[in-house]
Order: sequence, then structure tokens, then C-alpha cells
Amino acid sequence: MIPILSMMLAAAAPLPGAEQCQAAAIEPEVALAQATGLQGYVYGYPIVDLLKQQHNETHRVRADQPVAAPVNRIAVYPGVLTPATQGQLRAPNADTLYLNAWIDLSNGPVLLDVPEMGMRYYTLAFMDLYAKPHHLGTRTNGGKATRYALVGPSGGTVPAGYTPFVLPTDTAWMLGRVLVSGARDEAEAKRLAGAMVMQGREGPAVTEAEPMRPFDSLAYFALLNHALRTLPAIAGEQALMAGFDAAGFGPHREFDPAALTPGQAKGLGCALRIGPQVLARQGFRPTQTANGWLLSSAVGDPGFDYLLRAEVARGGYVNDPRESIYPAAIADQAGAPLSGENRYRIRFAKGALPPADAFWSITAYDTRTAQLVENRLNRYTIGDRTPGLRFGHDGSLEVILSTTRPPEGSSNWLPVPPGRFHVVTRLYLPRADALDGRYALPPVVRIP
Repeated sequence: MIPILSMMLAAAAPLPGAEQCQAAAIEPEVALAQATGLQGYVYGYPIVDLLKQQHNETHRVRADQPVAAPVNRIAVYPGVLTPATQGQLRAPNADTLYLNAWIDLSNGPVLLDVPEMGMRYYTLAFMDLYAKPHHLGTRTNGGKATRYALVGPSGGTVPAGYTPFVLPTDTAWMLGRVLVSGARDEAEAKRLAGAMVMQGREGPAVTEAEPMRPFDSLAYFALLNHALRTLPAIAGEQALMAGFDAAGFGPHREFDPAALTPGQAKGLGCALRIGPQVLARQGFRPTQTANGWLLSSAVGDPGFDYLLRAEVARGGYVNDPRESIYPAAIADQAGAPLSGENRYRIRFAKGALPPADAFWSITAYDTRTAQLVENRLNRYTIGDRTPGLRFGHDGSLEVILSTTRPPEGSSNWLPVPPGRFHVVTRLYLPRADALDGRYALPPVVRIP
């Protein structure tokens, strides 16, 4: 058994109950450990979540798992995602073909050859362990065939003919997207995605395994500690790391749950017990709100805002805003939550479609699961590539959101889930007026 899994198993005792945490809240040793542990929970959320995901996508852990591949190998999704194939992805798009890879740069650069993509939009988003995205693709290379050497903090020699692409952590997650324009185009998108070649020291072959669940026990701090001991130090975080060291899980300690006092173990366990509630209470804090659409311009680089960073990871991670933005609406023009019990309209005036140089689309998700839901039309997104859209005589475009086919027909209909739902508008390669707030999406208006 590899050491990290052994260490996590040793830390896998159940968390204390809520009543125990409340009773011990004024015990000094418990309270101090809980306070530091809660800081560790918030700080480490994306690190632990990504390492969990790495295990779960380099092993076969579910019968309905869309992809699995060894470290430093690309897995191409079977097709554009549907409710049946989305797996555990949060708020997946239904516009592009996904590619997935887990990168390990600790043994030197990993080479990536990308074919000529021409005018077809694509992006390869590399998420470092701090949940900051780094992109290459149409925006950075104009679709030209390019050879990259992915380089982490461990360094290494870049071969001649390769362009260095530097990442701040040796472990990174690559989620690629290749635009698909309709069912007939999917095969060509898959061919191009399959022509992307990654070369590096390959990890162990994919085998069946139990899913990693580090959020359910002190295994969280075992995994966080394992990462902090290898991640490069960040300027300005010395005092925070010293506090983590004092609690036993910082970068200069080796976390040993058996060495914790009962009070320390209870305090760290209580931090994990209340951590999800803290993030849920924090929620998403938009920096821009217009016509009911919510958007944060800070999500691409939260800096030292660890709460925002954790909430971004909890919500499904993001792209650099220069690559794409995802304004979301959870309520109609009157502030009432969106519900499949009602019908809604989004009306774009002539010349006021979303300003994007690549593409735009609108997708509806079940609010509880943040996932796509089956519908009879098998349409999960509507946008600039939807065939047969009908524009009004005045040049306007009206999109109808409802669970049943509208009287106007299905051409402009986006089916929505039957219960509470939210909608996300995606703008890939957004123009300046979309980024700075000069452009505002029209409101989601309930139809009487």
C-alpha cells in the first residue's frame, strides 16, 4: 500500500458529533485546535479536493465513471456530456468535448504535442493545487500546432523545439475543452482531441479501487499535510504555516493522529464537522450583479482570500476570465427562485447577444446537484450554434425556459429541470464589455 493511503487509513476514525463539539467548544485545547483546524480546512480545501479527485480519476472507483487514466496520460471523454454521462462533474458544459489528465512534474517536464486546430476553439486548463487556472489553446496560440514542455517547481531540461509552460505546483489537473458544433461534428472533435499526445513518466496502470473520501475524518489533515510538505512555500504565509505546524499538520511536521491529545483530535475533528457549514454560509459572493445575473471577477485569482478560493473549488472550479466567464442566475426578475413549475423568457434585443469571440450558450442545472437533468428534447444547452433559432421581426431573440414544450414550438426552447434550477450563460473568449460590466445579460422574466 502506498504511504499516503496508509497514513490516511491511520487517520480515518469517525468525526465527533455536533453535540460533542458544542459541549467542548469552551475547552481551551479543543477550541484552539478547532480554530486552527478550521483555518486548515478552508485553506486546504482545493488541495485536498484535487488530490481526492486525482485518486478517483486515476483509479476505477465507480461503475458510471466517464474516464480514468494513469498520471501523465490524456483521457478523452466518449462524447459531449449528457445527464447519463456526466458522472460526478459539477455544472458540466454540453458544448464541448472534454479531455482529462493528471500531471506529475516532480520527475521533470512533461511534453505535450497539440495538433493544428485551425478555427476550432479549444482550451486546455491546467489547475494548480491552489485552484488557480492556467490556459493554453486558441487564445494563446491561435490554433497552431504547438509543442509544449510542462514545467513545475522541480524544474528539469526543456527539449529543443518545445515551448516551456510553467506551472506553480508539480501536481496539476488538466481539463481540456474542444468545441463541438452539433452531432455531426463530434467525430472530428474526438479525432483532434485524440491527436493530442502527452509524454512523461506514466503512473501506475488504472485499477479498481475504493473512492477516496478524505473529508469524512482526520484523513483530511493527513492528505493536506502530505501536500504541504512538498508544495513550494508562498511568500506571506509563514505565520499561517507556523500555526499549522503547531497543530501538527503544517509543512514542517509529519501528521500523526496517534500523537494528538484527545483534545487536539476532538478540536480538529470538530473543525471538519463545521467546515462545510462555514463554506455553505459564506456562499458565492458576486462582484458584479446585473439584471439578476451573478458574476465574480475575482474567482480566477483569489490571492489570499482563502474563503473565496475554497468556495470556488466547492462550486466546481473556474477558468481565467479572459478565457471564459459564467454569469449565473438563480432567480427571476422579481427575485423569486427559478422553478420548473413556472415558465420564463430571456429576451435579447437586436445586436445585444452575448459578446464572445468564440461562442456563447445557456445551460440549466438542477440546483441541488448542480447537474444536467434528462429532457425529452435531449437539449441541454442553447446558444449561437443551436440550429433553427428563430429571431423576431425586430431582430430580437427570445429563449423560453420551461419543462414542457412552449406553444411557440421547440426552436428557441431550453428545457429545464422540474424543481429548483439555475441557469449559467457561458461566454468563451468574452469581449471587453462583458468583462468590465458594460454589457449586461437581459433578466430571466417569468411568463404569467
